[in-house]
Amino acid sequence: MHFLIRKQTGRSDREALDTEYQGDALTLGAADDAMVQLAGMRGQLRIESAGAGDARVVSKKTSFVLNGESFNGTKLKVGDVLSSEGYELTVIAAPAGFDFAMELVVSASARGMQAGAMALADTAWSSRKIGWALAVIILAAFLVLPLAGVFQDNLAALMRQTPLPDDGLWSSGPLAAAHQTSGIAADCQACHQQPFVMVEDAACLDCHRETTEHVDVSVFEAHAFTGERCASCHREHNEPAQLVRRDNDLCVDCHADPVAWQVDGRTPMQAVSAFTEQAHPTFRLALLTPKGPGAAHGWQTERARADNGEVLQEQSNLKFTHAVHLDPDKVQSELSGAALQCDSCHAPRDDGEHFEPVTMDNHCRSCHTLNFDVFEPDLELPHGDQRAAVVAMEAHFIREFTDPDLRRERASTKPRRVPGKRQSAATCAGNGLDCGRAEALKEAQYQFAETGCVTCHVVEYTGLSDINDRWFVQPVRVIDDWYPFSRFDHASHRSLAIEGSAEVCESCHQASLSEQSSDVLIPGQDNCLGCHSQEKGFSQVDCVSCHVFHHDEGTPSVLARDVSPGHANASAVQGGER
Repeated sequence: MHFLIRKQTGRSDREALDTEYQGDALTLGAADDAMVQLAGMRGQLRIESAGAGDARVVSKKTSFVLNGESFNGTKLKVGDVLSSEGYELTVIAAPAGFDFAMELVVSASARGMQAGAMALADTAWSSRKIGWALAVIILAAFLVLPLAGVFQDNLAALMRQTPLPDDGLWSSGPLAAAHQTSGIAADCQACHQQPFVMVEDAACLDCHRETTEHVDVSVFEAHAFTGERCASCHREHNEPAQLVRRDNDLCVDCHADPVAWQVDGRTPMQAVSAFTEQAHPTFRLALLTPKGPGAAHGWQTERARADNGEVLQEQSNLKFTHAVHLDPDKVQSELSGAALQCDSCHAPRDDGEHFEPVTMDNHCRSCHTLNFDVFEPDLELPHGDQRAAVVAMEAHFIREFTDPDLRRERASTKPRRVPGKRQSAATCAGNGLDCGRAEALKEAQYQFAETGCVTCHVVEYTGLSDINDRWFVQPVRVIDDWYPFSRFDHASHRSLAIEGSAEVCESCHQASLSEQSSDVLIPGQDNCLGCHSQEKGFSQVDCVSCHVFHHDEGTPSVLARDVSPGHANASAVQGGER
């Protein structure tokens, strides 16, 4: 016989679970052998065939109510409602394929018996009590205990050394590598100095005392740069860790509309919205120019753009031709005999951007010796001090001609002629002082007017009678940083060399074509756009790849952000004023 039991599972009559049973009879009760489990029922109900498609119910150790009357056994028909110990069974029309069907409804009391001792309502702790208890435990473990350490430094240090929860549980991510240092990495209060207050600028300036603002806030409107915390751009506890904002919007938001930043009616910058030929202004070079005759008042830096085909020139007062020195047929290395390369003179600094200065002693003296008397070829003039050089010449020749022994030795010696050197006099008919001075004057004439010092230096003839003042050697000053407000990594660009670094250097600077030292060999914007234009997408860069945000000319941040003198970084204010 096929039985169908439909059990309501929700409040609606449409929410029910149909279960099929097969056998000679259907048993219902709490016993282990009952086919339909009715928890808490003391006896058992048995439904079996009564012939001709009818069914009969018989109770054992219990009774039931059928249509309002109590029975121990009776026949069932469609529509009958049978109740027993909290369970209600209604006979329904059997669907196709079934011989008998009933609908089971479990009362609230019977559901409690089904849950048994596992129901929270039957225990000492209700779900609400357990919820509150868990909330208090979580609050104590993850808020109260760590918060106690915020107000007690010793307690915080102790909890960090024990399994007790500390304020490290509040961290939303790891620190950047730059902040993984002693005094910061294990001490949240080093930055989070006030509970439930975002990190303040004063906490940052405790360490970063030399940081400057983007501009001089005494020139530009200060209100335009206030209200932005250090942490607005430099965000910690993020993954991947990146303390520096690299999105171009950081710069373009202001620089795209320079008219809004006028100072005294002038626009201090040109509009830029992207790194393309149309959207970015041409680069500005820093050129050194002497102030006053002979740079008597020092040197000044002027910024200039090579716009409209204008050719910029350097005023270093140095005479030098790269083309000759890089020509293998004219100049070779004394050590190897090979042609000079760029790195023969230009040695990069550790910062990867700048180069060590080229000096006479380290790079030039091995070929351009400063000996001046063929009778004593090992004796050289001092370099970099004109008066000392003149004194050295006078002292040497006066000694040569006033000392009788040296004078006789000089007259009897036949020196080897040296190309490019003056043949000094071996004898002189006058007294030693006059002869020495005359020979020194000839050598000075040779050095400052013919060849020698004048080969590399700009020398002015004054016409004065005194040998110390007759010529004036213009001071030499070579600029160290052509783009002082930008950054460039020579190391990464030199790595593109296939056979050697010379090819990469030449591709940008074209030094082998330069005939004059006044040539500016620094590449312009078009050279960079060849690889880094945003339109090409070959090797794009963002603004901060080349530009510095915190300029040296900016106002010290400890002043601009009005850090309280009572704060731990009060000394930073004094440092900024220096």
